[in-house]
Amino acid sequence: MSLARLVVLDGPDAGAEFVVPPAGGGIGRGEGSVVQLSDLSVSRAHALLRLDGETLILADAGGKNGTLVNGKAVTEKRLAEGDEIIVGKTRMAYLPAEGGVAVVPTAAIARVTIEVPTSELLRGPATGRPAGEERARRHLAALARLGDGLRQKDDRSALLRLVCEVTRDALEADRAMLLLPDAAGRLTTHAVAAEKGDGQLSLAGEVVERTQKKGHAVIVEGRAAGGRTAIAAPVPIAAGETGILYADRAPGAWGEPDLSLVACVAHLCAGALDSLAARTALVAENRTLEERFGSGRELIGDAPLTRELKGFIVKVAPTDASILLLGESGVGKEMVASAIHYGSKRAKGPFICLSCAVLSETLLESELFGHEKGAFTGATERKIGRFELAHGGSLFFDEVGELTPKCQTKLLRVIEERTFERVGGNKPISVDVRVIAATNRDLAAMVKRGDFREDLYYRLSVIQKEVLPLRARREDIPALADHFLGRVRFQTGRRVVGFSAEATRALLAHPWPGNCRELKNAVERAVVLGEGELVKLDDLPPQVASAAPAAARPPTAPSAFMPPPNAPPAAARSLKDLERQGIVAALHATGGNKAQAAAILEIDRSTLYKKLKEYGIEG
Repeated sequence: MSLARLVVLDGPDAGAEFVVPPAGGGIGRGEGSVVQLSDLSVSRAHALLRLDGETLILADAGGKNGTLVNGKAVTEKRLAEGDEIIVGKTRMAYLPAEGGVAVVPTAAIARVTIEVPTSELLRGPATGRPAGEERARRHLAALARLGDGLRQKDDRSALLRLVCEVTRDALEADRAMLLLPDAAGRLTTHAVAAEKGDGQLSLAGEVVERTQKKGHAVIVEGRAAGGRTAIAAPVPIAAGETGILYADRAPGAWGEPDLSLVACVAHLCAGALDSLAARTALVAENRTLEERFGSGRELIGDAPLTRELKGFIVKVAPTDASILLLGESGVGKEMVASAIHYGSKRAKGPFICLSCAVLSETLLESELFGHEKGAFTGATERKIGRFELAHGGSLFFDEVGELTPKCQTKLLRVIEERTFERVGGNKPISVDVRVIAATNRDLAAMVKRGDFREDLYYRLSVIQKEVLPLRARREDIPALADHFLGRVRFQTGRRVVGFSAEATRALLAHPWPGNCRELKNAVERAVVLGEGELVKLDDLPPQVASAAPAAARPPTAPSAFMPPPNAPPAAARSLKDLERQGIVAALHATGGNKAQAAAILEIDRSTLYKKLKEYGIEG
């Protein structure tokens, strides 16, 4: 088994290839050399090759003119794939035993036999060649033209017309046509390419029977309409049906090579039709899903604050200014960043997201800038960083307040200079990226404490916007809940048409400390665990269901601080009695949760505690 190859690129032995065995050997003019060269400027024993593990080492043996690797003189060097070795006037490339390519200079090639531009070959054969060779080249050029066209055609009519034109030209036919079955199974003409006439043909019954019913490709001489010679092949399409690719001309010889061509074109046509139908179906399905669930890029809701946020996006999206989004966790900052990107001139470019909170400093730096092979332990191959991936688009930094001081410094440099180097590399890489950052921390306070670079803060917050929590825009809760319900319903396959009145009241009453993310999780849980066509109050998570007004809640066991719910209330004797009953009912509805009871009563907790003490309510 050989270890590697040395291919001579320049010198008297240009084009020669030497296999290096596992035992290694010498390089020189001597007869015992593994790489024996005829270059007189090379010593008889010029250099040595030896194996160290799986690495090949080149060592200079004291030969005249020295030994160079990649242009530098060496005494000993571990070789890597593609290294160039120079001994005397000979230049060689080090390649693996299998695979790898060395570009040999033109001088090492004996002579160029034929050189023709590809564009000329695709136009068809040159004149003056033997008939058989000319036909073969015409067929190959036609297939190349067809393949190139099928790759670009998204219109079914244009695709079918191209098939007919290629068939007509390749066969030098008068006309070609493509017949496909309609809904009733009858053959109808879908495309025609005619050299003359209107292309209206009547097919001989034998052509139809043999091609469509028997699945045979046929040539029928003098028996097609008008005594013409016809050629046809079946086009296998979906549902086991068969169409016909047909061509004819005035009497003349067609042979088996021509029949093979028509059969190939027919099968390529069938494959292209299947592919186009699949793409069309996917486009239609995506359109349906977007209509039903949204594209995932638009903001859901019509609350005044949401309308104001949408207006902000419309203003800032066309610019390239850096944007800092502030707000609690789960309010939808990534959705806002996505809407900004897809509303900008960079919409066709990538939108790359990176969470700064989940990675260590070393890994975060590698994620941002990428790394070279061997840059650190575990870096077994080159990695492209997020900045490179986002070139031409937008890069979203979530939880940017979690960046370490070292990463803050590097990020600032990249944002200002638009260049960086991979970890372990020294080659500057330029990028065109719009930066959008988000955080749930108070960056201004972090700057004052010295935990965040002031210059980076101002560079990120060219435009700053706070995304307010869900409790500040409660009007959006029903629309958001319906949006999440549609997505989860599609994923689970359950038939759930909406929310019960009690569940809706609970959704509106809950304070949603986890914001949109908590709402999405609550809806998903309700759909997975619930039954029936409506999401009921008991299907919601306990902390959400407990927020429902007392009248909406099902009976529960009596609590320690109040009588059973079914007990008739005492007749109210005063306003204080009514207030006390309201507080007791709120506590019962929330299972004793004073914070949620205060929210239902629309008073703060300190006021609630005073009232509890005043009315002697315990719990």
